[in-house]
Amino acid sequence: MWKNIPFKGSVYFSVVLNLLLIFFVLIIREFLPPVVPFFYGLPSGMEQLTPSLFLIAAPVVGLFITSTNILISNFIKDTFLIKALIISSSFVSLLLAITVVKIVLLVGFF
Repeated sequence: MWKNIPFKGSVYFSVVLNLLLIFFVLIIREFLPPVVPFFYGLPSGMEQLTPSLFLIAAPVVGLFITSTNILISNFIKDTFLIKALIISSSFVSLLLAITVVKIVLLVGFF
């Protein structure tokens, strides 16, 4: 299962980045307000706000996407598609990390 996965470093990067982001949100939570803006696609106001602990949802989704892509890549024989799945999961994890850090820097009390 694990032997036919290319770019193992990208998988490690994605998993470690998401786990570090979870710990970062848990540590920095005391510097955040009780509610933070998270749902920017919704209309302005209370609809965008969510409890600060909900920032953990982004890296959890990143871990889910990474594990799903690894699982899917075990059933695919085309190496290009396997590489695309692995790289895309790393890219999604990086974008999720940027999003959470920007939200923390926007509303955090430092």
